[in-house]
Amino acid sequence: MAYRMNAIMLQSLPAAENESFRQLSQRRRRGSRIAFALDTGRIPSSDDQDGLNGDGRDLGGTRLGRIVGAGGRQLLEKLNSARKNFPMKVFLLLLGFYTANALATILGQTGDWDVLVAGVVVAAIEGIGMLMYKKPPSLPTRRLQSLVSMVNYWKAGVILGLFVDAFKLGS
Repeated sequence: MAYRMNAIMLQSLPAAENESFRQLSQRRRRGSRIAFALDTGRIPSSDDQDGLNGDGRDLGGTRLGRIVGAGGRQLLEKLNSARKNFPMKVFLLLLGFYTANALATILGQTGDWDVLVAGVVVAAIEGIGMLMYKKPPSLPTRRLQSLVSMVNYWKAGVILGLFVDAFKLGS
């Protein structure tokens, strides 16, 4: 039945389309693979059957493969952006760690300033976090955004230093 249908179609088509239809029907008879539900590549046209046979590079990938590939590309982009100004970021992180140690040791000697210093530190940390993580960027210039980003590394060092000091006090 299918062969009769192919013969009828071959008679009604022009010569150029007739040849491509013959090639298509021969591929189908040879047992080419059928596209599965996980094959999320684009749907090939009648003259582009390589996608079904797995010959196309980007057409044979599954969703999971594309997700893993996209995740790898995003990870590389983040690593490359983290390399920018890396020595300054490490310096600010260590400076924040030192600042936290200085606050905990020098101002904690008398015990009178503890509540005031804790309030100032919490206000500074929350203020920097508000500037850094606000949804619509409120900072007008790129240079000011970069400054807030660098101050955020100092803030991370302060938090790390206070966390380590809390462990020292607990032991």
